[in-house]
Amino acid sequence: MNFHMIIEIATHGSSLHRRRERFIIRTPEQKDAEIPAEKVDAILIASNAIISTAAIKLCVERQIQLVMTSWYGNPIARMWTSSPGRQTQIRRQQYMNVDTHFAFKTTQSILLEKIIKQKKFLLDLKYNRVQDSTTDELKDAVSFINSVIAKIKQVQYTKNFASHFLGYEGSCAVRYFEMISKCLPKKWQFSHRTQNPGLDPFNASLNYMYGMAYSSIEKIIILSGLDPNAGFYHMDNYAKPTLVFDLIEPQRPIIDRTLVYMFNKKIVRDNWFTDTKDAVFSIEITKQGRKALIDAYDKKCLKIIEKCIWRQCRKMTGELLNLDICRSATT
Repeated sequence: MNFHMIIEIATHGSSLHRRRERFIIRTPEQKDAEIPAEKVDAILIASNAIISTAAIKLCVERQIQLVMTSWYGNPIARMWTSSPGRQTQIRRQQYMNVDTHFAFKTTQSILLEKIIKQKKFLLDLKYNRVQDSTTDELKDAVSFINSVIAKIKQVQYTKNFASHFLGYEGSCAVRYFEMISKCLPKKWQFSHRTQNPGLDPFNASLNYMYGMAYSSIEKIIILSGLDPNAGFYHMDNYAKPTLVFDLIEPQRPIIDRTLVYMFNKKIVRDNWFTDTKDAVFSIEITKQGRKALIDAYDKKCLKIIEKCIWRQCRKMTGELLNLDICRSATT
């Protein structure tokens, strides 16, 4: 499948118009850009811009996603066509398959991809350090993860498949983060993975960078025509963007790598963190820390994650559309 263009309008005072079957983009700094509608997959509006009704109509006619976002890229609203089309087919099949064999295979694939990436990261940590007791522990952790991977591959479909996968994922996570901690400088090591809030600088930083990934992933899910609130693995989290929770799983090790590198290479500074003043102890990230983490995410993670998510979403939408075709053929 060809990768089409995504137009992002983020300059204040810009405008989007139509000229026959083309979009015309005007900005205060540049000359008009003329882009054929057939090459456009989606249009993101992140600034105060003027959009002509003719341009909106062209989006609808071509089933081009038109999404309003915040300055940080978080989707706020999107344009829907009033007649059924490809997106209707995709979402209908998504809702119909939240606990079917399709959901099982999707979950199994997502989880295997995540855990295999975790194993690869631990192997890289092992190979990049001088032989010591930690390298032996890394070897043992990799062996354990290999055994879990084999078990996940053998799981058969049942209605409560998610609970089985959650157990395997959790057991891997304990060993994985235990080894990550041991591979950090002593001052930054932590006892266990903590979320909402993070109880140490590493976990607080990890939570913050994962949060940035959520926004990136949700945007692509919406542009792909999928419903971000209808997941297959985290389907029990009502009124939450559960498909975002699903698709972020294989991307977490990408962020883990970046953050471990930053801590090990002494890029991280003490002034990036402060204790909260609340009754419950936690770590807050300062303005300097947030700026550094955003910069690292943008430079090291964003493009890789977006490429992976586009691949996952296109694969998923293709499979869901095939399910709809097969269903129609048998009725």
